[in-house]
Amino acid sequence: MNQQFDIKQFLIFIPIVLISIAIHEFAHCWTTDRLGDDTPRREGRLTLNPLAHLDPLGTLMIAITAYYGIGFGWGKSSPFNPYNFRHPARDRMLTAVAGPISNLLQVLAWASIGLLIQSFGYHAGWTGDTPLPLLICWYGMLINASLAVFNLLPVYPLDGHHILSYFVPPSMRPIVDNPAWGIVFLLLVFNTPILSNILSPMIDAVVTASQYTVGWPS
Repeated sequence: MNQQFDIKQFLIFIPIVLISIAIHEFAHCWTTDRLGDDTPRREGRLTLNPLAHLDPLGTLMIAITAYYGIGFGWGKSSPFNPYNFRHPARDRMLTAVAGPISNLLQVLAWASIGLLIQSFGYHAGWTGDTPLPLLICWYGMLINASLAVFNLLPVYPLDGHHILSYFVPPSMRPIVDNPAWGIVFLLLVFNTPILSNILSPMIDAVVTASQYTVGWPS
């Protein structure tokens, strides 16, 4: 038995991360549809139903790694056909950025809910005695901030690679779009503390900025 396993933490984490990923993928699909490609609509992905966006293996990985306090996984990639876009390069980038934006909006939403809860007398310290409603809000902020920051990394197959590919000179796009670089980079992320030490402060900054934006008491 994993001595670090916390059943309450697990039961809070799993539904929030699954819903957050579903909204992230829906944002991709909705943007793709609005930009002229009906592929997500034809494949039944233009919905907020999490079941339409969850990858079986990715979901299993979320559950297994959440047991060990990590919670890494993925949803189904949002389908698109760049030949259906009116402006293929630009619209591919806009579709990609929609996912992380949806997560940032979810961070703000959870922060707003947390602020409302505090108005009823609950107080947050993010310690072991934090009231359950605020603990749920904290996980909502942390999970979505993590998804936003991680997906903005400019490496294949993350959303950031589509964004970077749009802004670099065309001659560099084959390098940016090369999956090999992304695999090496992701291996570094998960096997060295250097990048994690960079990402963690960025995630904390997103949460703090969201709390400040909604007027969270200091």
